[in-house]
Amino acid sequence: MVLIFDFDGTIADTFNLYIDVMRKIYHEYNFKYIDDDDIELCRAMTSKEIIQYLGISPLQIPMIAHRIRGDFTQRMKEQKIFTGVDSVLESLKQEGHKLFILSSNSEENINIFLRLNNITQFDAVFSKSSIFGKSGIIKKIINKNKIITDDVYYIGDETRDIEATKKINIKSIAVTWGYNNRKALLDKNPDYIIDKPQQLLALLAM
Repeated sequence: MVLIFDFDGTIADTFNLYIDVMRKIYHEYNFKYIDDDDIELCRAMTSKEIIQYLGISPLQIPMIAHRIRGDFTQRMKEQKIFTGVDSVLESLKQEGHKLFILSSNSEENINIFLRLNNITQFDAVFSKSSIFGKSGIIKKIINKNKIITDDVYYIGDETRDIEATKKINIKSIAVTWGYNNRKALLDKNPDYIIDKPQQLLALLAM
């Protein structure tokens, strides 16, 4: 199997960092401050709904995304891997699966994190600067590596991850320990949904 993982919220527990950065820069871009009552509300929204709710202009998205990645670089050493993910990755590699990362975070940030957490199982890391448009990069990965589409799973924690898989007809595995909550993920009809990293091993063994 070929397993393409999202990074933030799937491997790295960066949600609190994301909230901290958004609270830091909201006044610079004149969007709504995310208070504590907003957090669970936002976890139930799609990315586009969050952008609308916060009052972010589409023209601001590239600038805000660039700023977030820059702030993440400064604090990447503080971030932790989700409990159990490291052992699951090791088991998947031993079973012979190909493992990739595709993320809107920067390749630099991802590699810093992987190195600090001694994660060496990934065959390659791909970065997509836009928060949307992952489907095109997934397609390139599939074509470049001559992969059979039926053998590909995308594993992510956000509704946009599920949407990307549906555009190119690959299977999605939604994880509930990241940015979007369980209900929001289920509303997008993923092929599978899991609540613990270890469940991924059982799912792929079916």
